[in-house]
Amino acid sequence: MICCRTIAFTSMLVIGIASPGLSGASAQQDASQSCAGQLTEQLRRYSEECLSDLMEYVASQPEIGARISSESEKYYILLVKDAKGFRAEAVSKSNFPMMKEETADALKRLGWAPPENENDNWKRPIEADRAQAGTAAQVLAESLEAYGLKKGEAISLTAGRALSN
Repeated sequence: MICCRTIAFTSMLVIGIASPGLSGASAQQDASQSCAGQLTEQLRRYSEECLSDLMEYVASQPEIGARISSESEKYYILLVKDAKGFRAEAVSKSNFPMMKEETADALKRLGWAPPENENDNWKRPIEADRAQAGTAAQVLAESLEAYGLKKGEAISLTAGRALSN
């Protein structure tokens, strides 16, 4: 069973095809670590490698965004490609009432700007060179972990043009 509720199948299949250096055999071997494995495996469990593959995919496409969310709770991070690299948004307390104060403190330490108004989310620019170096995936991983996501937990990944607005 695929854990994702919504997904642009053709977009996500391209990750497996477009990921440099991954053959079908190695992708299946690393399916638990990477998004480049089979569709039923690649979207099941959270890992930093999965986020890195997702960022690589979003960076390679024009006008696309991605949403990474927990399957067990309703927190998420949006990732949108822009002229400088990426714009990331993390759900705020007004949009995720179960958000803990420790989460807000951790997001501040990780360089996120707090919401500017009641209905806004946390925001963080991610420069293109940081995304290329893989440090952006680490920032996203640390941010998801601030909400309580643990390695190996079920996540949903949604990628598409509608998320880029």
